[in-house]
Amino acid sequence: MTPATKTKVRNALRELRRFFFEAVFLVGLMLIYWIIRGALPERTADAFGRAYQIIHFEQRFGFFWESGWQEHIIGDRALVDVVNGIYLYGHLPLLVACGIWIYVQSRERYRIYRNALLISAVIGLFIYGFFPVAPPRLMPGLGFVDTIAMFNNKSNTMQPGFIVNHYAAVPSLHFGWALLVGIALIDIARNWWVRAFAVLFPTFMFFAIVLTGNHFIFDAMAGALVVLLAIALAFILENVRLGLRQTVS
Repeated sequence: MTPATKTKVRNALRELRRFFFEAVFLVGLMLIYWIIRGALPERTADAFGRAYQIIHFEQRFGFFWESGWQEHIIGDRALVDVVNGIYLYGHLPLLVACGIWIYVQSRERYRIYRNALLISAVIGLFIYGFFPVAPPRLMPGLGFVDTIAMFNNKSNTMQPGFIVNHYAAVPSLHFGWALLVGIALIDIARNWWVRAFAVLFPTFMFFAIVLTGNHFIFDAMAGALVVLLAIALAFILENVRLGLRQTVS
């Protein structure tokens, strides 16, 4: 093996180690997030009370459309399967795949958007803990359908019970994190097809979370606001880090 080849092998192994430790770090923190989220007290009365407040808010401003949207797809099993699939399988698998792509393309940008993900998770936990909200699928007498439970014969979340929180509806990080990925891809990618995916992914996820009865439109708006705030804070932290590094050097 030539010295140049040895150098390439060492560099490749170094990169693999960095990737492995980053993956362990991020997965560990996200597991902590899910566990804390599942352990939060489920204050049912508060959760349903706030859900009714959201309905009244949407009615007041003229966008309480969720049940009407559902009515248009319930009779089409193929369309229901599509939105169920996007909700169930288009969340974590695509987040992981896109995260790896972003890591490979730009380590610096990856760090910023990873930090934004973690910041949004912390903000979400705070809101879930102090301001629980019931999802539409649990609201009685309003015509909402839990399409996943009805058509797939499986639990709505497909998650272990100890990490499930039925009243962690606002903000919708299911949509918020899809939006985060979309923003990151548009920021980094130069290929038109990647940018097209960056627009379509959060768009499809928005309709999936609403059409499956898991979120109100308001929930997605809150998720977007939390993620945009988290991205802004992540960029500020990155600028502070770079400033400190320049000061030290």
